[in-house]
Amino acid sequence: MITKILIYSVGLSTLFFLPDSLWEKLWQLCLRFYGYLKKFEGKNPFKKEQTQGEKLLVMFPDIEAKLALGIKTTSMELPRYKFYTTLLFDLLQVHRKLGISLKQILPELRLNLIKDLQFENKMISNVIGGNLQFLVITITTWGFIFLSSALAELPLHFESLMIILFIQSAGVLAFNGILSQMKNRIFLKFNQSIERLYLFVSLVEIGLPVGQVLSESKVMEGDLVRHKKFSQIANRLEALITRWKDNGISPKIESGEVIKELWHIKEVAFLQFLKQLDMLKFMVLAFFFLPAYFLYLYSIFKFFMES
Repeated sequence: MITKILIYSVGLSTLFFLPDSLWEKLWQLCLRFYGYLKKFEGKNPFKKEQTQGEKLLVMFPDIEAKLALGIKTTSMELPRYKFYTTLLFDLLQVHRKLGISLKQILPELRLNLIKDLQFENKMISNVIGGNLQFLVITITTWGFIFLSSALAELPLHFESLMIILFIQSAGVLAFNGILSQMKNRIFLKFNQSIERLYLFVSLVEIGLPVGQVLSESKVMEGDLVRHKKFSQIANRLEALITRWKDNGISPKIESGEVIKELWHIKEVAFLQFLKQLDMLKFMVLAFFFLPAYFLYLYSIFKFFMES
């Protein structure tokens, strides 16, 4: 009897060390199985934001067509996705008021939106794979608890079971809560900075005075100059503005390069976030699910030692 329990416990332990790619493939199989349900993606909280981004991406040709015909696009027509919707609407507003050209900006925004959606897809796959891994381990652990209790006639102590359940629930909540905080901490600072840089470049392009460009775009205020991660970009932009004020040399070309540099920093942040996500999954398994499992194993061996 004890041998069977030991074999089962060793088999269960291997679940903690299966590669993430296996869980992600399992999740993809689940999605295919439920693919015929049309309402599935709409109700999936992990996919909701990404779906909005995909809708916005599809609308780009329509926005460009309306722009060419002089037809107004309102904010109500644009799906809400991160900062892209606000930035796009602000650019369209400035285009109508001041006549800035969006022929180069719109394709650039579209390209970066595609990269953003690709990142979201990878992140969603990892998040759902992690939660699926936690779910399988939880179900298997509780199956082991009740099976071992039935086979070896072990007493089930309510307090111990509640502690195990609490630890496992805390692990799931910690994973998703910390993940949300990590995402906001890493990416929110990019939103305002990218938006104001694009406005700055657009206003420079139509030849407005320095003071008006800085007042309208507010590029040297807020997150771009506040965060250390952007210090190099902020210093470079400040030098361009100073040169513009002193010598009248337009920063049009160099400021475009500054935007590209900021997009590159964001792409690097994407990759770092995915690595941190893998580390977070490992830590949740190590500090929540493994202790919950070993707690019950300890109670089993304690029971046999006292018998």
